Amino acid sequence: MNQATVEQVVDSSIRVLPGAEGWWAVSGSQIARLPREAVPDVTSRRLTEVAMSALAEKGFPRVVEDSNYAVTVLTATACNLGCAYCFQNTALPQEGSSAPPRIKTAVLTPALVTQVGAFVRQQMTSSRLETSSVLIFGGEPLLNPRGALGVLHEFGQNNMRMSEIVTNGVLLKKQLSRELEDAGLHRVQITFDGRRDVHDTIRVTRNGRPTYDKILSNVADAVASTDLTWNFRVNVSHRNLDGLETVIDDLQQALCGKTASFHLALIDDVGLGYDNDVVYSAENAERFIELNSRAIGAGMTVPVSKPLTDCPYCGVKGGAQGAVVNADGLLYSSWETAGRAEWAVGTLSDGYRPTEELDDLWVACDFDIAEHGTTEETRGFFDRVDGAALDDMYLTEDPASAPMHVTTQGRS
Repeated sequence: MNQATVEQVVDSSIRVLPGAEGWWAVSGSQIARLPREAVPDVTSRRLTEVAMSALAEKGFPRVVEDSNYAVTVLTATACNLGCAYCFQNTALPQEGSSAPPRIKTAVLTPALVTQVGAFVRQQMTSSRLETSSVLIFGGEPLLNPRGALGVLHEFGQNNMRMSEIVTNGVLLKKQLSRELEDAGLHRVQITFDGRRDVHDTIRVTRNGRPTYDKILSNVADAVASTDLTWNFRVNVSHRNLDGLETVIDDLQQALCGKTASFHLALIDDVGLGYDNDVVYSAENAERFIELNSRAIGAGMTVPVSKPLTDCPYCGVKGGAQGAVVNADGLLYSSWETAGRAEWAVGTLSDGYRPTEELDDLWVACDFDIAEHGTTEETRGFFDRVDGAALDDMYLTEDPASAPMHVTTQGRS
């Protein structure tokens, strides 16, 4: 078997990570603890035949054929914020401005919502898939709340398994959060850009106003009045790496014990002049581990990173497993190109372009970013960070709720 890291997988998608008391084997949602002798060669990260057999006896990895069609729908391409690093900006803002030029404005209409539903049903039938999931995206999707609610209602007729909205949270008022939940929304993803004073110089409105307290207040209100789950992304750069403990503490207070996940992510340079000096180094891995540990201690979970090849939107050419739909009805291969007409790969009404026309247009998420380190540095970073997160989340857990423990002792 081959080494398993962020980008490479061992047989049937098993990823092997170093842990404090041995090794972690990860495959999808399955997690297993392995003793040190299961991986005799740290460099190759190869499992012994005995370890492979022990995992197999416990049903690991579990091969499950995914029957879900995953769709990202942009309900609005405009945004009420002016984040300078956004990949949907088409140029840098003028000096002194907080309003960078953006992709063409479009709003998802009720007629297009109906078309999205028909398109998804057709794709599900063609691919023989039984369920659907939707990620409501923008711009800022809540600039078109009617569209967001319409998408949720439409997917409710398409055997919806999961629904999530990516919003900056500024417009997520208590009443709207209830309406979204009633329409079928399961999870909300919100991004922060550092502690209050730093966030309020980066994630500002297009006229330069702060947003940190408004977002936290809306989260607290929604937490108190709904059963939605939460995914908090914290963007990281040299501008905000210090003081992120404060963000975690503020989120803990707003959550009041409700379920949430926590994800640290480096801000990407997409060629618009927004640099980021933070790289995938051993030193920064320890900083991420420190922050993740604090988040876990605050009751949040830290998901293990996944390779982009697992992406249902861009992972398979031609939209057989998923689709990205812009607010104007154009289809794209990834959320990063959505709204840029020159990258369109089809339309709701006509479907995808012929295969030979997709070769130069079908790109993966993060296809145009500057690297944060070499391949070796990136793998080492995520292996270290993810293994430490698993240690923090599970080594002190009640054995009844811990991942499966695989022993290789007494085997020949």
